[in-house]
Amino acid sequence: MIGQVVLAEISRYDWGKMTCGCMESADHVPQDFLAALGGAPPEQVGEGWADNHVYIQSNLMAPAVATASMVAAALADPLIPLMWRRSLIEVLSALCFGEQDDVAEACQETARGCKWPLYEEIGSGRMIDAAGYAFELLTAFPEEKERLGFFQERFRMNLPQDLRSENFDVHRGDW
Repeated sequence: MIGQVVLAEISRYDWGKMTCGCMESADHVPQDFLAALGGAPPEQVGEGWADNHVYIQSNLMAPAVATASMVAAALADPLIPLMWRRSLIEVLSALCFGEQDDVAEACQETARGCKWPLYEEIGSGRMIDAAGYAFELLTAFPEEKERLGFFQERFRMNLPQDLRSENFDVHRGDW
């Protein structure tokens, strides 16, 4: 089951005018995404809908920004199964830190709109690796430095070991 906000966000884009990484029309990307949400997340993140379609390794393809927007909407959708959060955040992170700076920056602008679901993931304590991806994604936003430092201190035990340590102190500017 999926909420109307995700479906509306998908409909904002003309996926058929974008060429996917598989060299086909990107029309199949949202269809494959919605179909995938009906099951368990794939073992390889983004397999079947993002990997080799929206990004190939760290190279971003034409539907990257539209996909970032679709994923950000899904993170805000309470109907998306919690087991998908890690995978969605990891795909969003791949889009925001891809090699094409202009496309990655556009994906970051989209991700900026879903900062609260990312903070919620850090605070929830559900999955350490999902919290780690959320934390790292939030480091892309310099204006969040103070808040992210507070969350790092407050929810240190919810983060992976490398992000708990004093060696990764957002207050010192290590990011």
